[in-house]
Amino acid sequence: MSKKFTKKNKEHLDSMVIGQGHTIMAGYIPESVGAQAFSENYYKWKTPTPDTIAQFGFWGGDIDYNTYYPNLDKSELTPKDEEFIEPMFRLLSETIVSKNWNPTDFSQNGVLKASMKMLLGQTVNCDHETNIGNAIGAVSQVMWQESYKDGHFTIPAGINGILKIDGKANPRIARGILMEPPSIHSNSVTVQFKWDKSHPGMEDGEFYQKLGTYDSKGEMVRRIVTEVVRYLETSLVSHGADSFAQKIGSDGKIVNPTFAKRTWASYEEYRDDKSKQYFFTDYKTDLSEFQEKDDTQGSLIDNQENQNNNKENMNKELQEFLEKLFGDNMLSLAEGKEMTQEEVISCIQSLVSSKNSLQTTVDNLTTEKSSLTEQITNLNAEVANLKEMATVGKNHIASLRENAVGTYKKLMGDKADETIITMLNAETTGMVTLISLQKDYQARLEEKFPMVCASCGSHDVSRASSAQESEDKSGTKTEDKSKFVEKSTSDVLDDIYKSKFK
Repeated sequence: MSKKFTKKNKEHLDSMVIGQGHTIMAGYIPESVGAQAFSENYYKWKTPTPDTIAQFGFWGGDIDYNTYYPNLDKSELTPKDEEFIEPMFRLLSETIVSKNWNPTDFSQNGVLKASMKMLLGQTVNCDHETNIGNAIGAVSQVMWQESYKDGHFTIPAGINGILKIDGKANPRIARGILMEPPSIHSNSVTVQFKWDKSHPGMEDGEFYQKLGTYDSKGEMVRRIVTEVVRYLETSLVSHGADSFAQKIGSDGKIVNPTFAKRTWASYEEYRDDKSKQYFFTDYKTDLSEFQEKDDTQGSLIDNQENQNNNKENMNKELQEFLEKLFGDNMLSLAEGKEMTQEEVISCIQSLVSSKNSLQTTVDNLTTEKSSLTEQITNLNAEVANLKEMATVGKNHIASLRENAVGTYKKLMGDKADETIITMLNAETTGMVTLISLQKDYQARLEEKFPMVCASCGSHDVSRASSAQESEDKSGTKTEDKSKFVEKSTSDVLDDIYKSKFK
């Protein structure tokens, strides 16, 4: 009986070029050179001279930025709208890309749709060559396309984009896109993202070994994208790792759904049928040949062995240093990049740039923290003062309530109504009501029990007597006793409610 997985999944951050096929795009191949010689000698000519640039096109991909064009008309430097084409391409689909190599799932939790605005303004290149002379346009618009049926096959949802491409500077590419059927029909993006393992219970070594295989329940071992951090560029390619990333036709659908279907189904098809052989060679990135085996996994193993052999040819000390630098929980290169000195330098330069940007952010946050701390200190002082005032107010109201109850009991004596006493003691009886009732009770109490001089019994004391006197026919003053008639409980309640609603 297998133990239950208890190991928590951990978040990863990675970059990936969503492209697996590459082409060489040349604006012009002179007859004196010939296509065969061009193909055989391309890698020898990767750093061309100004003369070789001139013979392969005015704006060449590896352009020498210092090239002088004495006959250039100044008006040609200002682009005009009519010089651009604006084709629509599927940029990235809500699906698993690189199924047969490094399967990465962009279909979970709506992360792809949430990221699409980050593609706006990204550079359009050819074959992920990102030197500025290779830029042919930019992404001008993005929109989300829901999934749809093509026969019995479902084309997944994804991000579509309008590519604004300089047709005047790149006529060969523009014509390849606009022709029917298009010779340039596929797209690929370079994306940085965070991901989790599909099977968090697997150790890292086991996970990477089984990446692209299926477990006993038929679930593919894959990387699941949890957040798209940023897009670095998008490129026109011969075919991308996202087989659905194609040009969108006038009907709003990808131009070659048959290719997408076959590519999507191929890995599943060849995985289970060992009589069929399926392997892929990318002559631009690795220039190594796969040996045909009885299954796909064997081909992949051969490719890994070739890569290991190439690593052994590197300087041993440098290799050991790079392995330490890019080991577990250390630095990581962009997806599909080899561990070369150039790539390492580029990676470190990018990290330094990110560090400087993060330091600026930290400084800003530190300043903001100091300001907020000061505000909190002031608010705490204000709260303490308000608490003190609240205590004084509560004590005052308690004193008013006590006086009102005491005065009422003196006034009513044994006839005091417990309902009224309960009302006076209630928290809902406010300060204004208590003051008003206390004055009323005190006035009635003084009427009922007027002040009398202790020595002579006279009512002529220092303050006005609450007792009214009247004079009879004989001239003798008598007290008006009508004022001393005690009110009933109902009359008292009426007076209370009247006073509350004045």
